[in-house]
Amino acid sequence: MADLIARIGGLWRYPVKSCAGEAVDALPLGDDGWPEGDRGWGLVDAAGELTWMGAHPRLALVSARATPEGLTLHTADRTVTVTAAATEGHEQTVRGWNGDRQDFDLLQAWDAGDAAADLLRAATGAPLRLVRLSQAAQRRPVLNALHLVGDGSLQAWGEALGTPANPLAARARPNVLLQGVDGEPLPAFIEDLLTEARVGALTLLRTQPCVRCVMTSVDPATGEPQPPALEALTRLSAERAPGAPVQFGIYARGTGAGVLRVGDRVDLTLNFS
Repeated sequence: MADLIARIGGLWRYPVKSCAGEAVDALPLGDDGWPEGDRGWGLVDAAGELTWMGAHPRLALVSARATPEGLTLHTADRTVTVTAAATEGHEQTVRGWNGDRQDFDLLQAWDAGDAAADLLRAATGAPLRLVRLSQAAQRRPVLNALHLVGDGSLQAWGEALGTPANPLAARARPNVLLQGVDGEPLPAFIEDLLTEARVGALTLLRTQPCVRCVMTSVDPATGEPQPPALEALTRLSAERAPGAPVQFGIYARGTGAGVLRVGDRVDLTLNFS
C-alpha cells in the first residue's frame, strides 16, 4: 500500500554538469540505478578543476542534448556537436572537489576539443573546456543519482518568491518532478518525508536531502544571479529544519535498471515519525 499516490509530471537529464537541462519523455536507469546520459560530461577551468554554474552563471544559457554518439551543445547563436569517439586520445587528469574529504579527487577525463571551448568562452567569457568524464568520475561517492522535487514544493517556492511555479523547475534542476493527481498539487515538501517511490517494478530509494546553493539564484532565461530566489528557499527551509543547511528536494537512487516515463504512477512511502 502507498501512503500517497503521485504521477511523474516531468523528467530531465543534464548531459553536462552545470549546463541547462534536457527535458525528456522517458529517462532510462542503468543496472546501477543511475540515469543514463546524465552528467557524463563536465567543464574544466584554466586551473584544471571541474567548475560549475555558481562560478559561471551564464552556463545557464548553454543547453546540452545527449545523443547516442555524444552530445550537442546549444546557445542562442551557436551549435556544436561532439562525439565521444572524437575525444579519444585526449585523456587528462582533472580535479574535482570532494566536500567530504575537503580536498580534490583526481579524475580521468577526455577533452572535447576547441569548437566546444570556443562556444563556452563566447557564452561565459571564461576559458572553459568541455570534457567527457570517466565512469568512475561520474559515480564518485560524493555524487547522487537522482534529484526529486514535488510540484507542491515548487508552488510554495513560487508563492514565497512571488513567481509562478512552472519556471522554477529550471532553477530547481530536478531529474524527476512528482505531481499530484486529479489536478491538485502534492502537499508542499512532502518529499521531505519520502523513504521510497515505486514506479511499476522500479523502486527509487531516498538517499539524502538535497542541500541547495547559489545555483538556484541563477535566472535560466538571462544567466544572471537573482539572490531573492535563494533567500526564499532559505526561509522555507529554516521553517522546516531550523539550523540545518538549506534544503529543497531529495536525492534518490534506483534499485536497478528500468525506465521512468512522464505520466507514470508513483506510489510514495512516507515516514511521518
